[in-house]
Amino acid sequence: MGFEEVLRSISFALVRFTSFSAHAFLFGTAVISLFVLRPAFSSVGRGGPGAERVATRLEGFTRAALLASLAATSIGLLLQALLVAEFEGGEVTGSSFDAVFATTFGQWYLLRLPLLAGAFVLLVGRVGDVSLRGIGENKPAPSRAWWAGWLAIAALLLSTSTFSGHAAVASPQVVALVSDVVHLAAGAIWFTGIIVLALILPDAWRGEGEGARIRILAPAVIAFSRVALISILIVGVTGVVNSFLNVANWGDLFDTGYGRAVTAKIVLYLIVLALGGVNHFYVRSRLKSEMTEGSSEGARHIFKKTIAVEVALAIGLMSVTGVLVGLARTRSETVQGAGLLSGRRL
Repeated sequence: MGFEEVLRSISFALVRFTSFSAHAFLFGTAVISLFVLRPAFSSVGRGGPGAERVATRLEGFTRAALLASLAATSIGLLLQALLVAEFEGGEVTGSSFDAVFATTFGQWYLLRLPLLAGAFVLLVGRVGDVSLRGIGENKPAPSRAWWAGWLAIAALLLSTSTFSGHAAVASPQVVALVSDVVHLAAGAIWFTGIIVLALILPDAWRGEGEGARIRILAPAVIAFSRVALISILIVGVTGVVNSFLNVANWGDLFDTGYGRAVTAKIVLYLIVLALGGVNHFYVRSRLKSEMTEGSSEGARHIFKKTIAVEVALAIGLMSVTGVLVGLARTRSETVQGAGLLSGRRL
């Protein structure tokens, strides 16, 4: 493999990693806000400065995710146009982009642009002000229409990876598409929850004492443990279905690039499952008891270690997924009209 091909493969993998992560965060933030953060702050009977700081951080991360998706989408289309031009033996022209937009890959990537525009209008300047509003204060909670719009746009952005990837050419196609969309959505919820607990929620108790920390951390971890358990189980079931639809036989898991990437995801998933079990069955119960006692030293230190490992695993899973999509799956069924992706037919 020449230097240019290696560089192209790395570039495509980085583009996919960035878009996967950005879309996962955009979708997962809505779910985590609804089912983890709002219940956690409600359980302590207040919003206040802690909730405001967390909402502000959510706003910043949301803006970063939107910009990252826009950059990754634009670069992905440019890389594909460069690839088309190379195949045709010429320079990148308007016809190169026309050829990209004629493929499934190009059409679904192009759809991201109006979706991102809608997300900018709906979310920028409002996530920080609205997402945790109305908790323990005399302010109206955000409307259901706003939440529904957020979830719908983010789900469509997330599904563009499904409809431009391996699931679009697997058979039976409906099963493959549904399984992959559900797989990505469940994974996005877990991924975002990990990021929020590790990097965003700590702002809630900045400048406050140990008692405030445990009063907020404990209900958040308890709420997320339930959400994460469901999400991770769905990821496992749909992951098995996706593997069956894309891997021809057991030997491919070790003898092919695609299979080894799938195997790497399985190993990382099993580690996540083990850590999730520790958090769900041990740390959660310890936090419950320590919340009553007003101390969090034991469980909190364990949680800090496990959540740090889970952040690393989350990044690893996203990275492997970015590589996986660019590899040729080992089942050979194809669907007419499937587009180019990273220079190879799916």
